[in-house]
Amino acid sequence: MDGLRNTRIEKVEVIPIRAPRKEVVRSGLNPGDPVSASEFGVIRIETAAGVEGVGEISITFPRIGHPLCQAASTRIVPELPGEDALAGGRVLARADALLEGVEGACYLRAAIAMALLDVAGKCYSIPAWQLLGGRVRERIPLAWGIYQKAPEEMAEDAAWAVREGFSAIKLKVGRRLEDDLDAVRAVAQAAGDLPLRLDANGAWQSAEEALEAIHAFAKVARIAWVEQPVPRNLDLLRRVREGSPVPVMADESCRSLRDAFDLAAAHAADVFNIYVAEAGGPREAAAIFSFAGSLGIPCILGSQAEMGIGTAACAHLGVALPHLPHAFETFGPLRYVKDIVAEPLRIEGGYLYAPDGPGLGVHLNWDVIREYRV
Repeated sequence: MDGLRNTRIEKVEVIPIRAPRKEVVRSGLNPGDPVSASEFGVIRIETAAGVEGVGEISITFPRIGHPLCQAASTRIVPELPGEDALAGGRVLARADALLEGVEGACYLRAAIAMALLDVAGKCYSIPAWQLLGGRVRERIPLAWGIYQKAPEEMAEDAAWAVREGFSAIKLKVGRRLEDDLDAVRAVAQAAGDLPLRLDANGAWQSAEEALEAIHAFAKVARIAWVEQPVPRNLDLLRRVREGSPVPVMADESCRSLRDAFDLAAAHAADVFNIYVAEAGGPREAAAIFSFAGSLGIPCILGSQAEMGIGTAACAHLGVALPHLPHAFETFGPLRYVKDIVAEPLRIEGGYLYAPDGPGLGVHLNWDVIREYRV
């Protein structure tokens, strides 16, 4: 615990990166603008005793990862040195004030929260999950996600996921209904008994359009739920839920604890998709899980296709959550040609494991960081 001798923040560093993906992202959010690389960022916090904490700015849509890195460089880097890294609440409150008015500030805040959690774990020589309430399980079941492409390609992905032991299949919908139905049929046949999660990313512009599609899907496959069928609108979402033959999940509509409260009050969703990156950090995501759980609303942990740092934070939270009713979607490192951490996270047999070691349990791969730095 030598790090406890001086926990004053000495330095904050921001590293924008561009990480090539193994395949391009096509979904209801970007039908004409596929994403071939993630424009993310790394936050490094170093204490006066030399303890390093790392966090990850992870956001795919909109593409504001690099502007958030710029905001961090101008607003955070000059102001946080001198703060006590173990006074996480105070440091994050300071960051909130500094980032007021910045688009997507929650994603940058989450990266800072990860880095502070990493520092705290290293200072106390304990894993991050112990700071998040203690380990409840050894591993986290995962669902696999499939982007929009030809039905036969999507079916091949589903067959691979079955062989790898994933617990569910998620596929992107929101194209022409005929194309979506072809994809759902093909994936359902390849997935066998695995339930299908359909994610429209708000592609359907009316409740009527969404319900037409959902009823059609329910006739050809076993659907676990339909995710964010309409844009971020509580009334539209509630109307879809009332007419849907399958559960409705809120994703883009559930970014914060206040969002979760509004969704519950409006009876607008059956399931919540929660993100560490969107909630503003692991503890903030845990608060939404707790709130939803008190109302009997099941949740999963979703993903911005985080790389190794962000996924490690998700893994530590996942093993500490009291209730885990459904498989998570935090398989981000499998999407990339290379990862930015030295030791790959353990994703095995359809499960994610929290890294060993203090803090987040990850170390930067500086060769990859230098290659991906922009």
